[in-house]
Amino acid sequence: MRFTLTFIVIMLLAMISATGAAAAETSFGIKAGINMSNASGAPEGWDDSIEMKTGITAGAFVNFAINENFSLQPELLYTQKGFRSALIDGIIDVDLKVSLDYFELPFLAKYAFSADKKFRPTLFAGPSFAYCFGSTLAVSSWILSADIDFSSLTHTTDFGIVLGGGFDYETDSGTIVFDARFTYNFTKVILTGDFEINGDTETIDEDDFQNYGLSFTLGYAF
Repeated sequence: MRFTLTFIVIMLLAMISATGAAAAETSFGIKAGINMSNASGAPEGWDDSIEMKTGITAGAFVNFAINENFSLQPELLYTQKGFRSALIDGIIDVDLKVSLDYFELPFLAKYAFSADKKFRPTLFAGPSFAYCFGSTLAVSSWILSADIDFSSLTHTTDFGIVLGGGFDYETDSGTIVFDARFTYNFTKVILTGDFEINGDTETIDEDDFQNYGLSFTLGYAF
């Protein structure tokens, strides 16, 4: 818990220092939406199909303009990630749901078209740093159901890249912000280790899973 609080403080300080570094117009905002996440692969012996898991994403951002079109935007987000799959345990199909909770700090370079208009299409890209503070594996079949704390088998930090676009719509009191983004993470999510299902030991390997996903958010900047 202490490490989690330290991580959040560091991210907030990074946002503040980035904002202070720009002698330009600064705006603050909040946003919320959905995140549809998945993983890049499955270990041998698991079912071939891995399905997306839908969760929420929400947080705050700071945008400071370099000029009329170009700006920098650090964000602090809470994001639910994970995936669904199946394990063939002999003759029994076991459904699996991996749930991962992250604090994320994307740092985006943003370009707005039609800078003199109220409606401005946007494109953005940048790196994203994340800290995983919760990891759960839900296991279910016709003979068992269990939630397993997966924290000891999950990397606590993650690094990825964000690509996306959307629009800003200026109103009399602020700006409505919509964005759609694709995030791909390069850190292996799962550590090598064993876990038990119905008394049987199953093994996962570190090189199997990497997070990726699509998110859609609606926000407001002041």
